[in-house]
Amino acid sequence: MDYRQYLIDYWDAIDRGNAADYCNGVDPEGFRAEKHIPYLGDYDAEHMLNLYYPSDHVNSEEKLPTVIYIHGGGWMYGSVDVSERYLGYLASQGFAVMGMNYRLLQRTDLAGEIQDVFAAMHWLGKYGPERGFDLGRVLVCGDSAGGHLSILTTCVSLSAELQGIYGVRALPYSISAVSVSSPVTETSSLYIAGDKGTETGEGTAKAYLDLMLGNAGKDAPWNGHMSASETVPGLDMPPIYIIDSEMDFLNPHTGYLQDTLDRCGCTYEKIYWTKDEGIHLLHVFNVSHWEWKESITANKGMLDFFLRVTG
Repeated sequence: MDYRQYLIDYWDAIDRGNAADYCNGVDPEGFRAEKHIPYLGDYDAEHMLNLYYPSDHVNSEEKLPTVIYIHGGGWMYGSVDVSERYLGYLASQGFAVMGMNYRLLQRTDLAGEIQDVFAAMHWLGKYGPERGFDLGRVLVCGDSAGGHLSILTTCVSLSAELQGIYGVRALPYSISAVSVSSPVTETSSLYIAGDKGTETGEGTAKAYLDLMLGNAGKDAPWNGHMSASETVPGLDMPPIYIIDSEMDFLNPHTGYLQDTLDRCGCTYEKIYWTKDEGIHLLHVFNVSHWEWKESITANKGMLDFFLRVTG
């Protein structure tokens, strides 16, 4: 079986399901947006970013704390537009928010995705301050695969070696804090479309690694530098906030991440719901349904954590 195509079909089905669920969501109030800004100048749809502000923020000289969002979707699906309600809600709470599209694994490899994320963050470094972004206070957040990219982006920003491996330039500002929702951070355990030990599980996990390594295969410089357990050790990581639920079918990855953070002495806080507290609290619930009581608790907790650790 062609497990690469299997993954493409799997994420196409997720796309259709999420589109059908969209009508069940709620539009937040109190924000405004600037959308589809090309951050590389090529007008590629996967090289666009969106900016969100509180609706009453009209003076760009008033700098707001910055939230940078990296969308999830298994590295193969999604866009910043899909999460607009979530990002609009964050902005309505008094933050300047940037989210970007990036090339998916159908078109590039993991290094290409990181290069796109860094390109958008460099754009923000150049143009953000004049638009009201305070780059002295920066939270990077992401859900699912976006959680992995958020941790990896932070690691790359802290390491000249990783910057060389991924082919990116150092950022002109620092990441103050990180938040991950239902993070999937171990690339050696990507049993997303099938269980470990099953033909589908093993086949799709291998296909994921092949896609991430790209044409260079095992010779890719980033091979061995992709998972949190491979990149976090030895780095002075900023404080991290973790959001997850027992009902998340990928929640073992939260345990993997915690193990790494504990082993490395990293500072983090975690908010976690048990099955008894809500069977509706599925994977990335706080992003897909920002309006739920538990989501508001999680998202306000994230923003309060960010403000607290940045003074």
